[in-house]
Amino acid sequence: MRGIQKTGAPTRDARRLASILMATSALATIAGAALAQEAPPQGEADQVDEIIVTGIRSSLQSALTQKREADNLVEVIEAEDIGKLPDQNLAEVLENVTGVQITREAGVGRGVQIRGTDANRVEINGVSTVGSGSGRSGISFDDLAASIVSSVEVTKVPDASTIEGSVGGTINLRTIRPLELRDPLFALRVQSEYSDLSETSTPRVSGTVGRRWDTSIGEFGLVGSFSYAEQDVTAFRPRVDRDAVVLPNSGRASAEAFPFLRIQFFNQDLDNFEYETTNFSGTAEWKPTDNLRFYFDAVLNDQQRAEQSSTVQISTVSDNGVVDNTDNTSFETVNLGTAQGPNGPINLGTVQAALTGIILPRTTGNLAPYLRTTSDTGSRVTESQVFAAGSEWEGERLTLSAQVSLSTSDSVLPSFNTTLEFVNPNSPRPTAGVTLANGVPIEFDLRGGILQFGIAQGQASTPTDAMLLDPANYRLHQVAQARSLRENEEKAFRVDASYDTFDTLPFITSIDAGLRWNKTSVLNDNITGTTSFTNITSSFNRPSGNRFADLLIPGPGNFNAADGRRLYFPNFLIIDGARAFGDPAGTLAALDVTP
Repeated sequence: MRGIQKTGAPTRDARRLASILMATSALATIAGAALAQEAPPQGEADQVDEIIVTGIRSSLQSALTQKREADNLVEVIEAEDIGKLPDQNLAEVLENVTGVQITREAGVGRGVQIRGTDANRVEINGVSTVGSGSGRSGISFDDLAASIVSSVEVTKVPDASTIEGSVGGTINLRTIRPLELRDPLFALRVQSEYSDLSETSTPRVSGTVGRRWDTSIGEFGLVGSFSYAEQDVTAFRPRVDRDAVVLPNSGRASAEAFPFLRIQFFNQDLDNFEYETTNFSGTAEWKPTDNLRFYFDAVLNDQQRAEQSSTVQISTVSDNGVVDNTDNTSFETVNLGTAQGPNGPINLGTVQAALTGIILPRTTGNLAPYLRTTSDTGSRVTESQVFAAGSEWEGERLTLSAQVSLSTSDSVLPSFNTTLEFVNPNSPRPTAGVTLANGVPIEFDLRGGILQFGIAQGQASTPTDAMLLDPANYRLHQVAQARSLRENEEKAFRVDASYDTFDTLPFITSIDAGLRWNKTSVLNDNITGTTSFTNITSSFNRPSGNRFADLLIPGPGNFNAADGRRLYFPNFLIIDGARAFGDPAGTLAALDVTP
C-alpha cells in the first residue's frame, strides 16, 4: 500500500523494541567508537531524508514484517498497489500461498483447501463470513474480486485469540484502512478478456477512492473500493469408462486370448459458465484522540452465475449383446500399480485395455447402444453482506476493543434439465416383440491419451447428418426441474482486553482476555420435480420431437475446437436450455408434461 504513516502513543511493539535497544546500547557505543569517522557539520547532521518505499518491494517487505511479528504460523500476501492482487478471484490468489491448494471448475478457481481440507474459516477484516451455499466455511472465493482486497492472511496454526470453527486454518481478507493513507487516493483499472473457445469478450473494471482529513475533532478517513467483472469460460469434458474385464474363456464373441478391459461408457460434455460479479468494500474511520479509534466496515457482494451444458451420452455399451458385437482392433497395457497389504505393498500387475475399435448395435433384443442428448441449465444468484462497527482504545499498558458484526448470504439456485433419446432410422429392424430401436454404431480411438469417439461411418446402421438433425427422430426421455434456496446469517459481538506486562513479569509479555457471542442461522429449502419416460417400454410411445420441434436447437458443433480431434459428435439436437430456463412453465406446457 502506498504512503503509510502511523501516529499516536508508542505501541507495545515500540516499547519492546526500545527495551531491546537499551539492552544493547553498550555494544552499540563500543562499535560506534571503533568505526567512527570525522563527524559531519552540524547542519548536515540535523538534516534527515524521508524514504518511502512503494510497489513490489514495499508489498514484499510489509508481508515479511507481518510474518516475523506473528506469534503463530501465518502466510501473508500484500497487494503490489491498490487493486493489484494477482489473478482474477481470491481462490486463485491463495494458490500462491505455501500449503494452500485450490479446486477449479472450467479453469476458474472455486474452492480452497488448507493442508488438504476445505473446512476453514473465512474472515473479512477479522469478521466471520457465512457460506453462500450449503457449506459452512464462509463466503465463496469466486464471489469476491481480488481487486477490493489489499492483503490476504492465512493462519495455519491458531493461537488462543483465534476464533474456533476451522480444521485447516483461518483466512482473513483485509481491505484498505483510510487512516493509513498519506495522500488522497484514486485508482482505476479497466481490463478485457477474450476467449476464443466461447468467442466472447468480457470486461473487468475496478476502482478505489479514499482520503484522510485532519479536523478539529480529530482524524477522519473514508475509503471505498468497487469491482465489476464478467467472465465467460467453456470446458470440454470427454469421458470414457473401461472398468469391466472380458476373460479368454468367457464364451464372449469379442473375447481375446488374454483378459482385457472393455468399453463401458462414453460421454461428450461441453459446459459454458457465465459470471457477473459486483463487489463493494467501504470503510469509515474516526480517531478523535491519538489512542482512540472508531470504525465502520461494509462489504457487499452480488454474483450471478449461469451454466449451460450440452451432453451426448452413449449408454448401455456394457450390454452383453453390444459386447459381442464389438470389434476391438488394438489394445494398450495399463499398469494397475500397487496396494498396501498386511505384509507390505502388493503389486497388482498389468492388464490390457481396449484402445481402438468399432461398436455395432445389437441385432436382437434391445438395439443398444443408445444415443441420448441432454441440456442442463442452471444458475446461482447470490447476495452477501458483511457489516462491522467497533472501537479500539490503547492506554500506556491496557488496550481495549469492542466490535459488533452482521454477516448474511442469500442464494437462489434454479435449474431445468431435459434428456432426449435418438431413434435411429437405420438401426437394425426390430424383431417380433422388440420395441426399442435406436442403436447407433460407435468408433473409438484412445491413442495418444485423447479420448476420441463418435459415430462410426460407412456402416449399414450409420445415421446421416440429416437424420441426426430431424426432430422426428427424437423422443423425450426425461425432464427435471429444481429450485434450491440458501439463507445464512451470523450475528456476533466481542470484547477484548490486553494488558502489557513485558518488563514487569518474567516470561509473560501480556495478559489477554476476551468475550465473544454469536448467533448463526441456516435455512435450506429444496424443491425438485422429475418426469421420466424410462418405464415406457417402446421408444415410439414416448413424446416425439415433432410435438415440440420449436423448442429444439442444434447442439454445439465445436467439440473439436480445443484440440482438433477427429472423432466427436458435431450434429445432434437438444432442447433450447436458455429458453427452457427463462420460461419453465411454457416449456413444460409445450412438452405436455405440466405437473
